[in-house]
Amino acid sequence: MDRFELCQALRAAGVPSAYYEIPDCPGEHRAADRYFLEERDGEWLVGVHERGRREVFERFTDEARACAWLYERLADQGPAPGSGQPHGTAG
Repeated sequence: MDRFELCQALRAAGVPSAYYEIPDCPGEHRAADRYFLEERDGEWLVGVHERGRREVFERFTDEARACAWLYERLADQGPAPGSGQPHGTAG
């Protein structure tokens, strides 16, 4: 799955676009606290944008694995970013 397929899959799962920030994925006004996916220096980063800061939870060498990670977090109806209990963190 690439970021375009991720965007479609999240919409199909009924996840509000305000809860995530994905490059080239249009959406409504973004929530102040949201998950993000970004490519930086050949790596795909996923994490939470919270209180104006980004916290990277995982780094991947390929887009498909990063997208799968983000889909699992958003589509499983777990706590939203900023709820005090982000899940799926590396530790």
